Amino acid sequence: MPKRKKNEAGSVLKPLLRFDRVIYEKATFRLRQITLQQIYEYVCYVKEMTGGEPPSDELVDRGMQRLFDADRGFREWLQRRDRQEGIGINPARASEPATSTVTEDVSVPLAQDLAI
Repeated sequence: MPKRKKNEAGSVLKPLLRFDRVIYEKATFRLRQITLQQIYEYVCYVKEMTGGEPPSDELVDRGMQRLFDADRGFREWLQRRDRQEGIGINPARASEPATSTVTEDVSVPLAQDLAI
């Protein structure tokens, strides 16, 4: 087993990247046809701009997370509810990724008839 490397000060070096385990759950949502088409078009846009093609379910997941993070009223409501229930979530850490994240895998019918 290789030994952990130490810097000159003697502390253990750690990787810069942190890898979180993401657990997806399957859920089914009905979306308007225009919304579904725009999801696929946004995937094409990201691919053209960055060269990487994100899966549509990841795009929906990150888009919804951005909405939740940006909605101050929603965050305040969650904090009030958590205080009432005695959960006590630290608001400063609410937007940080958790060590184990549970997200929903939105299963939508593929738009085979949509020309994208």
